[in-house]
Amino acid sequence: PPRRAKLPPINFGNYHALVIGNNNYRSLPTLDTARNDAEVVSRILKNKYGFNVTTLYDADRYQTLSALNNLRRDLTEKDNLLIYYAGHGELDKTNMRGHWLPVDAEAESTANWISNVALTDMLNSMNARHVLVVADSCYSGALTRSSLARLDGGLSDEARVKWIETMVAKRSRTALTSGGLAPVLDSGGGRHSIFARALIGVLEGNESVLEAQRVFQEVSARVTYEAPIEQLPQYSPIRFAGHESGDFFFVPAVLPAS
Repeated sequence: PPRRAKLPPINFGNYHALVIGNNNYRSLPTLDTARNDAEVVSRILKNKYGFNVTTLYDADRYQTLSALNNLRRDLTEKDNLLIYYAGHGELDKTNMRGHWLPVDAEAESTANWISNVALTDMLNSMNARHVLVVADSCYSGALTRSSLARLDGGLSDEARVKWIETMVAKRSRTALTSGGLAPVLDSGGGRHSIFARALIGVLEGNESVLEAQRVFQEVSARVTYEAPIEQLPQYSPIRFAGHESGDFFFVPAVLPAS
């Protein structure tokens, strides 16, 4: 039988996720893997990590913003939120501003686009203590534009627990993106994008408390090695979203019996 994970005596809070996978666009090219990526990520977050997951497939602008507004209304400082987006993205090269494109978006009109500014304002107004945005879309790196302190890999177990305690207590708003200010691959990972396959592999293989910056390190190494074009995932605080100095933690609900 499964046993409870051996975890530090830390209250990590409650975990919620909004997972969006957009394949079938009304006016833009259809994507191949976004829905399947979202299905598998949702299942892992729910079954392995105990998240309360809301999953949207082929979501339009109203559905996406309504789900975000519901989370803003309901979540408290005791909650953690992960937002996963797989779908089209676009970059306004004049303002260097990224956008998510819901399924009702049009190439020549920004009326139904969701800008990074709108997303940032939403995250800043949320009460949730830790928010992690995972974006697998073109130009997703426009979300992140500042540095993040890295954890020293040589820490003792006691020092690591102390570091986790400090990070858990601080508010965080961070983003893990599949690339920078350039297109990224929607395929290359079998039934998944290269980025999604790497993320799924890291989350499935984890059996300890795992901070998001370590997820980034492992995902980035896999994507950089496997992608046939230059694709460099990024991880850093989201500008103007209220980040302090914390980090997001993945905490397994159960571990296999030894």
